[in-house]
Formats: sequence, C-alpha cells, structure tokens
Amino acid sequence: HNRIYLKAEPMDEELSKAIEDGVVGPKADPKERAKILCEKFDWDKQVAQTKIWCYGPETDGANLVVDATVGVQYLIEIKEHVNS
Repeated sequence: HNRIYLKAEPMDEELSKAIEDGVVGPKADPKERAKILCEKFDWDKQVAQTKIWCYGPETDGANLVVDATVGVQYLIEIKEHVNS
C-alpha cells in the first residue's frame, strides 16, 4: 500500500559537465558545491545543501537523486533503498 513516485528531468549540460569535472560532484566541499549550485544553476539553497541523496552511476556520475518532498515524515528510512 506504500508508493513512491519519482520524476526524471534532463539536467542542464553545463551542470552535467560541472559534476563530471568534480566542481559540484560528490567529492566537492558541500558548502562550496551549494554556493555554486545556487549562484550558477539557480538551485534553492536548502535543496543544494541537504537534499541531494546520491550521484550515479556508481556514486560519482552526472546523475542526481534529489529529495524534492516537503513535510514527508520518515522518508529518510527509505533513502538507502532508493540510492541502491
């Protein structure tokens, strides 16, 4: 009876390149990554700082899973399953 709905959207080509180059990738400093995502790619500051769940494939590609929910309880409990 539990469901999860996902939405996929294409990323900006510049953002994809920045992730692949490591500028805003998983190994980048989180504060610096959030700053760049906000200033250059018009991301919301809260999303850029805390809502990126994972990069893929294999934890370092240019694909992102971003939590865009608001007010959903216990979502963190399924994070590991979504990321796998």
